[in-house]
Amino acid sequence: MIEHHSILDITINGVEKLRNVFKKKKSIQIRSVEERDFLKATALAWFNKNRLLLVSTIGEPSLKPTDDLFKTLLLLAGKACARSKVDQLLKEIKTSLANLRIEKITQLSTSSQQNSSDNPPDFSRLVIDKEMVAILERRWKECVACVTMQVSLSAIVMMGGLIETLLLTRFLQFSDKKIIFKTKMAPKDKTGTALQFKDWALKNYIDVAHELGWISQTEKDLGEVLRDYRNYIHPFKEKSHGIQIKPNDSMILWEVAKSISRQIINFNT
Repeated sequence: MIEHHSILDITINGVEKLRNVFKKKKSIQIRSVEERDFLKATALAWFNKNRLLLVSTIGEPSLKPTDDLFKTLLLLAGKACARSKVDQLLKEIKTSLANLRIEKITQLSTSSQQNSSDNPPDFSRLVIDKEMVAILERRWKECVACVTMQVSLSAIVMMGGLIETLLLTRFLQFSDKKIIFKTKMAPKDKTGTALQFKDWALKNYIDVAHELGWISQTEKDLGEVLRDYRNYIHPFKEKSHGIQIKPNDSMILWEVAKSISRQIINFNT
């Protein structure tokens, strides 16, 4: 099943590609049937596919502003229209989709632990190596410092690294790792053979941890959002999605990271 944030990612990327295609044309107005069909197909893809996958998790009221923009796009596709007007509309659609991502984070975070202690958890419950325990405690405190000082992107990148390390540690403790590699969500190559841990991404760790019951569905959903936001370390992705990471984003995601971390540490295998 494709998660809501992945669907939004796909839609945002599609809108950005459409903008780039239309910018290459020099005419002031969009008159060709081919270009108008392209606009129509983009709008219909939203209503006939992507929106249907989002409505159950995001809800009708939240989708309405985006729906209205795509309806306008559909109307413009039915006649000759100014290229600048279409470009502005596509920019507004991108912003609306980005706002849906932020709103979903906020909605999900209400079911996660809020304003929990910033004190480091007892990493020794999971990690035997004292040197690694000290490193994890130091990383935890650095996350707190970054969130407090509003160094938001750095904070989010560190959160992702912390969770990935905790999950890998938990996986490595399995005496029979076949249990992990046989899970449905374990990443596999083209032949169907499970990839080794060194080839896993944060998404894979989170998906398998949820399948094994280590983290809840809410934490899984929020963890995926954390993963997506960590990817904004790439400037072009931030620009293409029209996203600006704000201090409130890192504050919310820090509560998420703390909750996931404690679930991983305290889960009894």
